[in-house]
Amino acid sequence: MSKSDQGMNALTVALTSPASAAEIAGAKKTPDCSPVAGIGDFACFQWTGWFRGEAGGASANTVLKAVRGNESLDLRVVATPPMTSGIPVPDGNATARALAQAAVEGGWGNGSALSVPSAPPVGPQTTTDNPVCALVSAGAVQQAFGATTQAQVLPGEGSCRYTFGALGTPGPDSLLFSIEFHEGGASLMSRPVPDGQEIEGVGDRAILIVRTDAGGPKALRPPSDVPLTNMSLMVARGQNMAIFTAQILISPAGPTAEQIKDKLITLVKGINF
Repeated sequence: MSKSDQGMNALTVALTSPASAAEIAGAKKTPDCSPVAGIGDFACFQWTGWFRGEAGGASANTVLKAVRGNESLDLRVVATPPMTSGIPVPDGNATARALAQAAVEGGWGNGSALSVPSAPPVGPQTTTDNPVCALVSAGAVQQAFGATTQAQVLPGEGSCRYTFGALGTPGPDSLLFSIEFHEGGASLMSRPVPDGQEIEGVGDRAILIVRTDAGGPKALRPPSDVPLTNMSLMVARGQNMAIFTAQILISPAGPTAEQIKDKLITLVKGINF
């Protein structure tokens, strides 16, 4: 990692050897990942965070995923976004070329010509092949909570977030809805959950946790005198588990916390995973 007045750059390397069949398959199914030629048996690039229009000071992430035999590689650069004039604009193309060349020099080349895809234009994604985002549409989330603005969809690794257009204004459009999917994670719900409320009729088991936190900059939101309400609904279905979270500023004009809870439960009842 390097730090300066111009921000931070960090390089991370994660090598799994040997990788399980599930880990190999998961790497090959990395969503929103553009294929790379010349590296391993399989390789692709992701650009996430600031590159995809994520706000709130999100880092600019260039990620190389690769598979060779029974090994998997995650090689990434995490850079400071250009929040001030003194911080240079991250170059996703140059970073990707540097990572790909480093992988080849590190012995991951396969003998064929190296070909690196171009980074997408900086800004919100218009399409995604993220399977977690496919569980529910942005329109369905908007309708369920009564939001009037369109959500920005932010795919992640095993997750998806839906951010609506008025994060600092109490009411439905301050909603940030997210899903985390944990394959094989149902057993985690066999443990006691402090302050958890059992919810009937959702999956095989469902537990709701409600808490309030300070709003405003501490919550990566515009200033607000209204506390942030967090509702997390953990659901087990079969061997899998998912966490559905609604973060919202509740307006005195409504809907109430109880009504929002009912909206969350109703939405999740209709989501199959």
